[in-house]
Amino acid sequence: MRLSLSRRLLLAALLLVIIWTLFGPSGLGEELLSLSLASLLPAPASPGPPLALPRLLIPNEEACGGPGVPPFLLILVCTAPDNLNQRNAIRASWGRLREARGLRVQTLFLLGEPSGGSRENDLARESAAHGDIVQAAFQDSYRNLTLKTLSGLNWADKHCPMARYILKTDDDVFVNVPELVSELVRRGGHWEQWEQEPQRKAKVGDEEGGEGSPTSGSQPVPLLYLGRVHWRVHPSRTPGGRHQIAEEQWPPAWGPFPPYASGTGYLLSASAVELILKVASRAPPLPLEDVFVGVSARRGGLTPTHCVRLAGATHYPLDRCCYGRFLLTSHRLDPREMQEAWELVGGSDGRRTVPFCSWLQGVLGILRCRVIAWLHS
Repeated sequence: MRLSLSRRLLLAALLLVIIWTLFGPSGLGEELLSLSLASLLPAPASPGPPLALPRLLIPNEEACGGPGVPPFLLILVCTAPDNLNQRNAIRASWGRLREARGLRVQTLFLLGEPSGGSRENDLARESAAHGDIVQAAFQDSYRNLTLKTLSGLNWADKHCPMARYILKTDDDVFVNVPELVSELVRRGGHWEQWEQEPQRKAKVGDEEGGEGSPTSGSQPVPLLYLGRVHWRVHPSRTPGGRHQIAEEQWPPAWGPFPPYASGTGYLLSASAVELILKVASRAPPLPLEDVFVGVSARRGGLTPTHCVRLAGATHYPLDRCCYGRFLLTSHRLDPREMQEAWELVGGSDGRRTVPFCSWLQGVLGILRCRVIAWLHS
C-alpha cells in the first residue's frame, strides 16, 4: 500500500532532521572533520621557556597518592572562592565517585585568591575537611581563567603525572563520570593493563613500548584533545566585554582563532598536557582559557577532536535517558539541579533505574537529547 503524501512528507522531514542531527553542526560530521585536521597542521613549534606560574597556596601535593593504582581520570574543576554551594553540590553528586568501570577517578577544585582575602581561612578549613582543593596565588577572576587552568595543568603534570586523562571543567557542569570513563576506554583501549599495575609517566614522543610507556606492555598514552569543538570563531572587540581580545593580543591579520574545545569540559591525555605546557609560554597571552589551550595545542601540532556527547555551553533539561546514557557533560546546572541530575542518573545509593532507555530512545540517542534541549529553549 502506497503511503499518502502527508506521510511521505512527514517521513522525509524526519529523515532530514536525523541527517542534520548526525552530520550537521556539532554532529558526527564535525567529528570526522576534526579527525582530518591533523594533516593540515604546520610542523610543531619548538618548546618555549618554562612557564612563570604563581606559587601554590594550597598545593595538595599528595591528592593523587595513596595505595593502589594511580587515577585513570583526573577531573580539574575551575571554581571561584565564593562558590561553596556549587562545590558541595559536586561533592554530593558526581564528584563523590572515586571509581568508575573499575578505574580510579580523582576530582579536585582549582581556585585563586578571593578579593580582599575575606575567605582565606574558610578555604583553608574547607581544604582540611575535604582534601580536594588546589589554590594558587593570583586574583581569582574570569579574565584570569587561563592562569587558573595552566596552574591546574601544571599541578597535574608535576603531582599527578601518572593520571592517564585530565578533564578540565567548571563548577556548573554535570559530568557523567561512568560514561566518560567508558568513552575514554573506547578511544584509548588497553585499560586492563593500566588498572592492574602502577605506571610510569610517559614523555611526549616516546616510542611505543619505550621505557616511559604509561601502560605495561607496549601501549603509550595517546595524544588526545577531546571536546565540543568551536570552528572559525573571531575574537570579540567589544570594549569592556569579558570576552574582549585586544588587537595587540590577536591582530586582525591572524583571522579567526584555530579550532578549540569549549572550556565547559574538554579532555586531555597526559601526553597532551605535557605538550601544551611545553609550548604555552610562546603562545599569545589570551585571557580566554579554552582559546589559549587550543592555540597552544595547535603550536604543538595537536588538533581538537570533536565529540557529540560533550555538550559544550548547551544546557540540557533533566532527562534520565540523555543524562544517563548519551551526554557526558551538561552545562549551567545550579546546585539543586546538580543533585536532581545525580538522583535521576545514579541516586544516592548508586543504583540506576532500569530500564534506562527504551530501544527507540537508544536508537535516536543524540537526536532525542537535542530535540529536548531545543523544546526547552
